[in-house]
Amino acid sequence: MAYQLNTIFDFVRNTEKMRILIEINAKLNINKFPNNKLVFVYSAPKVGSTSIVSSLRIFGTDKISVIHIHDEEMLRILGRITGVTVNEIILYNKHLGRDVYVIDVYRSPVERKISTYFEKIGTHHFNNKDEIVNNYNLNKVINRFNNIFLYIANGDHFMDKYGITIPEKFDYSSKYLLVQENGIKYIKLRLKDSGLWGNILTNIFGTNIRTIKDYESSNKPIKDLYSRFKKEYKIPKNLLDELTKCKYFNYYYSEQERQEYINEWTRKSSEVFTPYSLEQYVVYEQLTIENAHIDFIQLNHYMDEGCLCKACSIKRCETANKLNIGISVSDRIVHSQAKNELLVKRVQRANHINANIARQLQTPQIKNGRKDFNREMSSVVGGRKI
Repeated sequence: MAYQLNTIFDFVRNTEKMRILIEINAKLNINKFPNNKLVFVYSAPKVGSTSIVSSLRIFGTDKISVIHIHDEEMLRILGRITGVTVNEIILYNKHLGRDVYVIDVYRSPVERKISTYFEKIGTHHFNNKDEIVNNYNLNKVINRFNNIFLYIANGDHFMDKYGITIPEKFDYSSKYLLVQENGIKYIKLRLKDSGLWGNILTNIFGTNIRTIKDYESSNKPIKDLYSRFKKEYKIPKNLLDELTKCKYFNYYYSEQERQEYINEWTRKSSEVFTPYSLEQYVVYEQLTIENAHIDFIQLNHYMDEGCLCKACSIKRCETANKLNIGISVSDRIVHSQAKNELLVKRVQRANHINANIARQLQTPQIKNGRKDFNREMSSVVGGRKI
């Protein structure tokens, strides 16, 4: 059922709720650029959302403000924000008159489950550091994955959390959905179409957006095990059969796309496997949480962290220029690094100027008097006489 606008008025009349929402907007820096389009990338983890966040930041920071959130738990842990839902924050900002967008991504089911599993494989599933788990026996890792396969990385924010009217069919031609409700624009993309995201986002936001790859498991300490897993994993036939019943898979993929996907995994399938029952999985989760001794909070995983200081803005511009001409970029835009890089550049520029001055002082023209000296120095320091 769709959220109604009177929901906004309900919490506008609630003084405590309003206080929390005003505080949240301040914490999230939402009010810093009130004329910018406000984009909530409100999605499940491991679906490609960080790529969208960094792409919008690098190419649209002057026009677009981006908030990335997975759920209320993420608000609580990272922002110490409680007492409101993500949907209430979205509705509140529309009530303030902002141009609000919400983006979600669908990722193919097996790949999403694998990526979700590896995201916390050390801290959660094996209670050890990723660097150590990276050397674990692959069969042991696969067996654990198959046991919990049915219960991880399920659900869909666009269908389950936004509270909007879902179109009867996905637009397989345009490769995305755009639903406007309560004045808010809800966008659904598919990771399989990421090569087209640049064009799609450019058309939606009216500014040139290029998409970048970001925060891939292949770049993390677990990368060797992850690479072997993807290469050698064969899905049990009964688990693959379960995927054909998934309502999200049947909605976001066309009949032809579904058949192609199932055929691809059928070629990489294995014998039937008996996974945990739901009751067994609940016990498994309880034990893994109780045994966990390594905290896992996902920080600093964007290519662009979103800082708007001069140093970060300069590096952001340099990064965008490189990407626009096809140069691959791996450096992240992080405040501390950008600040140090800018300082180094300034020192290098000063050293270069000082070297030029030193060379000029050693030339014969200096003997011709102060007037000639000033003329030479003027050319070195950009026309300013000394």
